Amino acid sequence: MEAPEISDSSPVAIKPVEAAIESHTEFKPESLDLLHHLSIESRIRQKSLLKVSSSYLARDPELLSLAAGLPSPSLFPIEKITVTVPTAKHESARNGLWKNNGLLHAHRDLLKEKDSNLKGQSEYDLSRALQYEQGTGAKQLLKFLKKHTEVVHNPQYRDWDCIMSGGNTHAMETVFRMLINPGDYIILEEFAFPETAEALKPLRAKMIGIEMDKEGMKSDSVRQLLESWDETARGGKRPGVLYVVPTGQNPTGATMSVQRRKEIYDICVTYDLIIIEDDPYYFLQMSDYVPGADPTVVNVPKTNDEFLSTLIPSVLSIDTQGRVLRLDSFSKIAAPGLRCGWITGSDRFIERVLRHNEVGLQFPSGVSMAVLHGMLGEAWGQDGFLDWLVNLRAEYTSRRNALLVAMDKYLPREVCEWVVPSAGMFVWLQVDHTKHPRKDNGIEAVEMELFEAGIDNKVLILPGAWFKVNPEARDVFFRATFASVSAEEMALAVERFGEVLRKSFGFV
Repeated sequence: MEAPEISDSSPVAIKPVEAAIESHTEFKPESLDLLHHLSIESRIRQKSLLKVSSSYLARDPELLSLAAGLPSPSLFPIEKITVTVPTAKHESARNGLWKNNGLLHAHRDLLKEKDSNLKGQSEYDLSRALQYEQGTGAKQLLKFLKKHTEVVHNPQYRDWDCIMSGGNTHAMETVFRMLINPGDYIILEEFAFPETAEALKPLRAKMIGIEMDKEGMKSDSVRQLLESWDETARGGKRPGVLYVVPTGQNPTGATMSVQRRKEIYDICVTYDLIIIEDDPYYFLQMSDYVPGADPTVVNVPKTNDEFLSTLIPSVLSIDTQGRVLRLDSFSKIAAPGLRCGWITGSDRFIERVLRHNEVGLQFPSGVSMAVLHGMLGEAWGQDGFLDWLVNLRAEYTSRRNALLVAMDKYLPREVCEWVVPSAGMFVWLQVDHTKHPRKDNGIEAVEMELFEAGIDNKVLILPGAWFKVNPEARDVFFRATFASVSAEEMALAVERFGEVLRKSFGFV
């Protein structure tokens, strides 16, 4: 796919954001103590005694240690790692990281060499990256991410903190185990990433999928559920956890308005729920789709401040009590193979995540953290990271537009409808099963017939049944992604699926 053409609103010299926000931490309230939500498993976790021993070394640099079983860096078989990353020169790159021909290859800089024999060349050298690390993750990278979180989300209470994770799937599974006991109910969207359910099933959690509209989880349905909760009829206490993907939801592509986020938050305050805000697509919030317009022309904010102002506030940013655990990941904004992310919440909950990390993940890959620190902390800085995100959003917006153009052209509107996603990587296609000649076979039978016919016609599009949380189905759905294939391939795939629909519904 060609890189998106930048319209006249493309970036000019970008104002630094690192000094743009004063947190005024001393004027913010402290979070509430909500540790009564912890699971039995999380409550009984204790500090790692071996990790505690490292605190003595921090206190006295002259202390000679025979304590930790750390392999000698001199015996590590990796001498040097060099990574090349793209950079934007604000003074010369009017269009940020992209011009019409893609990345500015002439402006690529080498990260500093991480060589154990060259001390002082980097804050985070290779000998450190290859060694055991604290369960919080590398402090250099964590410092950058905490500043990034302050700039973007500006948490509204004083005692918040961040901790590294192994990506959002790991983070999700960790916080589920922290908050859910066997038999507990949990609220989530009626359609969800399949691994969400797979993480909850071994915990014997009871999942309630809330009806969704074009903005995602419906707040009035959440309120009605909690208001009318009957412990006897339900066989359990009211849910204490609400899990939500508020931006570019997987699989539906739905994005909550700020009003919907506030409504959900207020309900959780009223009924004392912890919110797990799983938000890997947050920075892939897109400009409007205009049918008939050139899909490669994308409006790009002129400054990073303007970019930040276009983002819908996160649930974390409106949380004044410390009841939101926010999950962020590099998987969608850098590379999934890095297996790195971070969790933000009140320091009480972050301390519990640390206890889980110490006996599970331990810490994300040291090599991945070194690469990310070199890229973010040394090559880009806070403004450079936002430059990257601005232009990444432009690229995905162009890809989304290309898929929507193909859907407008090839899919039969007599039976198909979809909501234009304003974020994420997915379009959620609804197919009216009531008009299908074999509708009496049931919704899932019609859905699988279309899915299998698609395979026969050389197109793979995922059926809605694979994502549903509740056992019943209310229509035929399919998830299509625009993330990783060219515009030409997307058009061909949609054309093929359009042929399947017309044939199956008897339109040809």
